[in-house]
Amino acid sequence: MITLSVDDKPEISEMIQHLMTKIDPSGTHMAANTAEQAFRLISKETQIVFLDVEMPGMNGIDLAKKIKEFYPTLNIIFVTGFTKYCYEAYGVHPSGYLRKPVFEEDLRRELQNLRYPIDAPQSRLLVRCSPFAVFDNEKAFVFHRSRTLEMFAYLIYRDGTLCSNGELLGILWDGDPDKAGYLRQLIKDLIESLDEIGERDIIDKKYGKIGIRHGSVRCEGELDRIADEFSWV
Repeated sequence: MITLSVDDKPEISEMIQHLMTKIDPSGTHMAANTAEQAFRLISKETQIVFLDVEMPGMNGIDLAKKIKEFYPTLNIIFVTGFTKYCYEAYGVHPSGYLRKPVFEEDLRRELQNLRYPIDAPQSRLLVRCSPFAVFDNEKAFVFHRSRTLEMFAYLIYRDGTLCSNGELLGILWDGDPDKAGYLRQLIKDLIESLDEIGERDIIDKKYGKIGIRHGSVRCEGELDRIADEFSWV
């Protein structure tokens, strides 16, 4: 992705720039502190602008209107410590609205719900469906916990569907509620293991459900072979 964070307080624009670099290490993430700087950095390749509302000179809403004149499909996400601007800000038809302070999970949530979606590059992971195996740049990829592999296999098999914790408990332990804590450990292992290689974004997680984004991982073979191998059906 190519993103720009605009805030008259450098510590805020640079913090968002830092978080975006963590989320998307292969992207280009810039910071600006004035409308003039922002206009110099924005181009037709820019995909997202994180924009403070209350700034000296040209405020964020007026700046957003001007940006939209030149780049009508650029995603604008307002970032502010005040709710009083919500109604006026939504008149610009932004992609999102974040309250300060901004955390990594806030950014990830907004990136999943952009008005103008960005086609995500395919993961460097490769899945062989039978026998099931995962490779990272042609090297075997191993999770920290062995049972995490089976959970990952099931999420690949479900092909983009968000699976509830109850569904995963049913698949892995015949619905045993005493395994709920262990399931949380597996989910944590899954996220942390993928985050270590910069592939956290293939995971779609919300409201007690988790899945692997459809098409984000290359697969060799038929997905049904995964179910046969693990005897889920």
